[in-house]
Amino acid sequence: MNKLQRILAYLCLNYPHKDELSKARVTKLVYLADWFSSLLDGEQMTDIKWVFNHYGPYVDDVVDSANGAYGFSLEKKNTMYGTPKYVVSYSGGEDIDISDREKKILDAVIEKTKPLHFNDFISYVYSTYPVKSNERYASLDLVSLAQRYKELKKVS
Repeated sequence: MNKLQRILAYLCLNYPHKDELSKARVTKLVYLADWFSSLLDGEQMTDIKWVFNHYGPYVDDVVDSANGAYGFSLEKKNTMYGTPKYVVSYSGGEDIDISDREKKILDAVIEKTKPLHFNDFISYVYSTYPVKSNERYASLDLVSLAQRYKELKKVS
């Protein structure tokens, strides 16, 4: 299992609302983990090159890493509005090989987002500095943006 798959497995096992782990939410949870890690430790948890596309920070890497991988499944379900969504789940072993520091960051992401319904969750993601400070279709260098964000916070 590669690093991204271990992060996804941890999120799938520990996120309290399993039916909310749509492709969009899972991708943005990984984005938030990379953003939190950039702020706290000066590096992303993954090597993803994030892009601010039409639907916020998004890349195919996250879902692609789970698609067809051992223990992962993508199940087609319907949203409360009747539109289709794909829910990511993991049923492999529970002993996920990630560091205690990574677990703390992922747990912080889970704690911050678990009470948020989808629209509030998306609003939260859009309120993060990398999204607020960039135009659509920009590449998001989270480490540099974290440094700039921390410098701006010192000034204000």
